[in-house]
Amino acid sequence: MTEIVIADNSYLIRQGLKTVLKGNYVKITGEIKNSSEFLSEINELKPDILILGDNFEKMVTDSWLSQVQYASPGTKILIISGCKENGKILNAIKSGATGYLTEECNSEEILNAVHSVSKGEKFFCNKILDVILEKKPDNDTSENIKENLTEREIEIIKLITEKYTNPEIAEKLFISIHTVYTHRKNIMKKLQLKSPVELILYAIDSGIIQPYQN
Repeated sequence: MTEIVIADNSYLIRQGLKTVLKGNYVKITGEIKNSSEFLSEINELKPDILILGDNFEKMVTDSWLSQVQYASPGTKILIISGCKENGKILNAIKSGATGYLTEECNSEEILNAVHSVSKGEKFFCNKILDVILEKKPDNDTSENIKENLTEREIEIIKLITEKYTNPEIAEKLFISIHTVYTHRKNIMKKLQLKSPVELILYAIDSGIIQPYQN
């Protein structure tokens, strides 16, 4: 049973999230209604997942997210926000957010996010990925790229972040789709990643792609 604390100053949002989560192998162990009780409640309850609603997320700084990790290392942070600022989203992720959804996401996406985050997997809805992948023209990033990746693998990573499918990658690079699958498998193994989302975040962190900072 996954223990969850919901933080939002809106009663309706808290009730809405509880309704969505009810009966899905989760237990709501607390609600945080204002910023003054935020860190003390996290320190006391130590939930598996902290869900930050849109209204509350606007009041919480990135340093507070880092403090959550310090006060309760086992707590995963899932943000549901109306924010579409590239820089703010990236800062939240770097400060400890494991999942990030927009407030437009439906109940199925919220449940998928909760189940993924509970297993330690990163989860970002497509709209959030679209925001963080807005990028300037590629710069020379050779100094930031891990030495064990080949030029072909780096090329494939870039195409993956641009949402090319495996058949499209094969056609663009004039290779077989089997070769594309092999490259993708080797990339994930080399980088010890579990999902395409983690690969995208790696590409940003390593400098393979340059996200546009608002």
